[in-house]
Amino acid sequence: MKSKLILALACLGCLTPAARSDDAQNAAARKIFNEKKDCVIYVSAIAKTSFSGNSAKDTPLNLPDQESKVESLGTLIDASGLVVTVLGQLDPGRNITGRSVRTAQGVVKVEASSTLKEVKVIMPDGTEIPAEIVMKDADLDLAFVRINTGSKEAKGVTFQAVDLKDSAPGEILDETVTLTRMDEVLNRTPSVTRGQINNITKKPRTFLRAGGAVGGCPTFLANGKILGITAGRTLTGKTPWAVIIPAADVLEIADQAKSSPPAPEKAVK
Repeated sequence: MKSKLILALACLGCLTPAARSDDAQNAAARKIFNEKKDCVIYVSAIAKTSFSGNSAKDTPLNLPDQESKVESLGTLIDASGLVVTVLGQLDPGRNITGRSVRTAQGVVKVEASSTLKEVKVIMPDGTEIPAEIVMKDADLDLAFVRINTGSKEAKGVTFQAVDLKDSAPGEILDETVTLTRMDEVLNRTPSVTRGQINNITKKPRTFLRAGGAVGGCPTFLANGKILGITAGRTLTGKTPWAVIIPAADVLEIADQAKSSPPAPEKAVK
């Protein structure tokens, strides 16, 4: 027994500094995962999308409305049941507006808008609870959703939320930990990814990019401080990029959303 202990200690001493550091980072990521995994949930809704537009011959676009089920990952950011999610994933119209379509009457620039109904959150155990969208920020591609905590479906449910105030800004090459959740194919089980901050954009406002960041989900620094929430950064005619919006910026809007009435049904274009 004594010889085995000596051998184990000797092997431990043989670990390179890089290996010991990697083990420490894995342990930090595992701790964040175990403590905060249930803060990531799904938001679902039925989106009714309407289309409009005119061709070069001033012929109106004649496309029927479309209904589709939409889902987006979201993060619980307040124990009262406030969730932040990605607006673009719930609003199909945002992804269609501005596109050009060739028709028999010529090229048509399409305008689209979506209304959402039957908004629900899907909790980690699969419980579906009614909810409502209370605020949208088209510039940051964020939507804030309030869970109907008075509903029968919410009875006895505890909402594990991240604390956006417990944040840090992060620097290039800082280690990160992103929590997410698989879809129903893998039973919506929680997932974790390690990464690094690989880009910081300062203008027109601060955005960060890190390996493994996922829309609607929180990214943390290895010390457990939350870095921010990922959403889409879009410019007209350009491919959208997934960016991390700093936690302090999300908190500023969330504070307004807590007391806001439900947002108008018509989605922001």
